[in-house]
Amino acid sequence: NVKVTVLKDNAFYPEQFIEINNDEIIIDLQPISGDPAITTFRIVAACDNLPGNVITVWTRNGAPLSDEDGFLWHDAIIYSLMIDRFYNGNSANDAPIDHPDLDWKANFQGGDFAGIIKKIKSGYFNQLGINTIWISPVNKTTNQAWREWPEPHRYYSGYHGYWPVSPTETEPRFGTMAEFKQLVETAHRHGLRILLDFVSNHVHIEHPFYKENRNWFGTYELPDGTHNIRRWDEYRLTTWFDTFLASFDYINSPEAIEAMTNNAIWWIKETGIDGFRHDATKHVPYEFWRALTRKAKTEINPNRAPNVFQIGESFGSHELIKSYVNNAMLESQFSFDQFFTARRIFTETNGKLSELKIAIDKAQEIYGANHLMGNTLDSHDQIRIMSLLEGDMTMSENGVERAFREPRIEVDEQSTYQKEQVLFCYLLTVPGVPIIYYGDEFGMTGANDPDNRRMMRFGDQLTEPEKEQLKRNSKLIQLRKKYSALRRGDYLNLYAGDNVMIYSRGNAFQRLIIALNKNDQSETINLTIPDWMAVKTLASLINDKEIPIKNQTATFTLPKFGYDIFILR
Repeated sequence: NVKVTVLKDNAFYPEQFIEINNDEIIIDLQPISGDPAITTFRIVAACDNLPGNVITVWTRNGAPLSDEDGFLWHDAIIYSLMIDRFYNGNSANDAPIDHPDLDWKANFQGGDFAGIIKKIKSGYFNQLGINTIWISPVNKTTNQAWREWPEPHRYYSGYHGYWPVSPTETEPRFGTMAEFKQLVETAHRHGLRILLDFVSNHVHIEHPFYKENRNWFGTYELPDGTHNIRRWDEYRLTTWFDTFLASFDYINSPEAIEAMTNNAIWWIKETGIDGFRHDATKHVPYEFWRALTRKAKTEINPNRAPNVFQIGESFGSHELIKSYVNNAMLESQFSFDQFFTARRIFTETNGKLSELKIAIDKAQEIYGANHLMGNTLDSHDQIRIMSLLEGDMTMSENGVERAFREPRIEVDEQSTYQKEQVLFCYLLTVPGVPIIYYGDEFGMTGANDPDNRRMMRFGDQLTEPEKEQLKRNSKLIQLRKKYSALRRGDYLNLYAGDNVMIYSRGNAFQRLIIALNKNDQSETINLTIPDWMAVKTLASLINDKEIPIKNQTATFTLPKFGYDIFILR
């Protein structure tokens, strides 16, 4: 007793165009044969009321969409970089801040737009397999070092870009507005899309918005005499990041919502960027995101394809994160629960991959099949994954304090690179959009801010193990780029134990099986292949080996800290 449900762009597709013929589901696309717009079909077959996987098919002009037909944001492979720490392409704009108590690690180090342009032109991103770059904020920042309110009251500069002092000027140390536009244009010519990190929660107190419109902002002084600084959850919509970073009071300032949403749209129109990574999303009320997305849909999307993409950053529960992801607000947020689960499982000796399977299933349940949630191994706010994998740090340690101690953390063990490769394979093959933090492609290590923001290294600046790591991780990125099932396909877990997890991704063009082993010993697998997968061999895309299928069973061995990706033939 099989029932098939088909949704076309979230509306039921007429049953007269759906047919079940033996073991095939036939969907007549004649009603949309002349529609040039991309249409999304979601297909679910249920047997005796037990649903199978959600199969998603995108169409144009009545035919399934191929890779050559158009880019979907599901295809994005995002590279996150911090401008000041990436590459110095123009030493003439170098101007570190002179302050006796400012550590060099927290000062400007010379990265700029010119450096990013040079690396785009050199083919670095294309060779890596990247098609989207998330760039840290470009707004002009303060020329002073500022002392943090929390102990030990260190001084920092605004090298990271998150302390804006202008709504429309770029930071001179990064380059001019003309150079930023050139960066975007150069990226587009090389098949790369640009996501700009947009700071909507706060401005630096030197910003004209704060100086001229104090009623747009709250205060960090609470009635009980305490300070509302970094009280992230207790005062989610009003807390300040520091005494010199004024948070907008959007709830009581509709003028501020209008000004800042207009400013975001201005950046798109002025520079041609393709979307935003939104900083501190949960600290900004829903009203702001609805207003911004409404303007993007009416003023920007009708004139471009694909639509503007917006991914938010919110630390919190699934329910909180999901509340910002809908048609009226954002397309995506970072899937932090899955990130924290994966990190814990791979860095703790008793971590079980069966727990990661649960986290992936939970994300599918909450955000939907073929969701656009961002998956990552690292970020500029976290301890570098390599230092955790090697055991140089644990999550119970203070990563910021370790960042200022010598000697610097370095990678010493070959097994650490192998562990990261398994994580990379996971990142590039699970549902969602992968986000690669700069340096992770070769295994850069470090503590927390600012040690997780070391200057990027290239070519002969890499050690031999780092060069080999770059080669292996690049291959994984290229496989995701090549096989659409890894970007647009369904997801089916086939096995999840303590140290081994196996799952399948498939679509109308191919079906793959991915196997991960986090054990420090090799694992021999006897995998039962579902009957409906008509297959004779598993062909490895990693080492070119072929595994014969006998009685719907494949037997293969995964090396210690190993992985494999098979295509079914």
